[in-house]
Amino acid sequence: MTSNEWYNKGVALQELKRFTEALDAYNKALEISPDNAKILFSKGIVLKNLMRYEDALEAFDRSLEINPADAKTWCFKAELLLGLMQYEEALDSFYRAISLAPEDPEVWYRRGMALREMRAYEDAMDDLEKSIRLYSKNYDMSSMSASEWCKKGMGLCKIKSYHEALDAFNRALELNPTNGKALYNKGVALRWLGKNDEAKLYIERAVEIFDNKIKANPENARFWYNKGIALRDLERYKEALEAFEKAIDINPSFTKAWIGKGIVYDRVKKHQKAMEAYERAVDINPIYSDLI
Repeated sequence: MTSNEWYNKGVALQELKRFTEALDAYNKALEISPDNAKILFSKGIVLKNLMRYEDALEAFDRSLEINPADAKTWCFKAELLLGLMQYEEALDSFYRAISLAPEDPEVWYRRGMALREMRAYEDAMDDLEKSIRLYSKNYDMSSMSASEWCKKGMGLCKIKSYHEALDAFNRALELNPTNGKALYNKGVALRWLGKNDEAKLYIERAVEIFDNKIKANPENARFWYNKGIALRDLERYKEALEAFEKAIDINPSFTKAWIGKGIVYDRVKKHQKAMEAYERAVDINPIYSDLI
């Protein structure tokens, strides 16, 4: 197997939380490509999950020796240092991340959460507010479409600003009440806020919207994929699997549909089938990194 094939196998095993096997795959990849920063970063993530914190720190440091301009690795190193109660070093690493990616709201969000954990509440609030402002700065509020409001809401969900995300999804739905993605993502935000019954209603409405779109255009793989995601959240796994498989029939290179299929198999305890689906996803897209 090539280095990239071992790496892809490690990514799939990591998603299945088979961390010891994933570590073995990453080590085999590194035997072939010892200076690959991406593989070293992924190895660090797995070592962290195995609670081998010093080894994880060594992997992140080695990755940063090779690629010192990677803000994401600096963030993960900072969070690891925070867990080791090395606060000054953690803040230094966050500073490096922010200096490399000053317009990335997730970097500010991560430092804000770290500062909150350190009980530096005023500084934490400044960083969290900065994160929200960065998501908003490129939007012209007076002329945004429903899809743009939905995209903004999804970005706010990413930094766990769920109340602000709900406002964005509501604006999207005012402009287009049949925006299935806005309905689904509003349901997700409500679920994170503990409003499970209300969340279920919105996700069920999203399924109805996706069904209507499929009736009008049954060969659109994206509509089938969206339906599968919503059904999976409703724990209607058999229907979700059918939707993902239909998306794959239409577009066999649809990476996210393969991942969606793998997650369903994993949830119903068919781990080998899940592994096969994940491996297919990373074969199609070797730079796939959403599993982390």
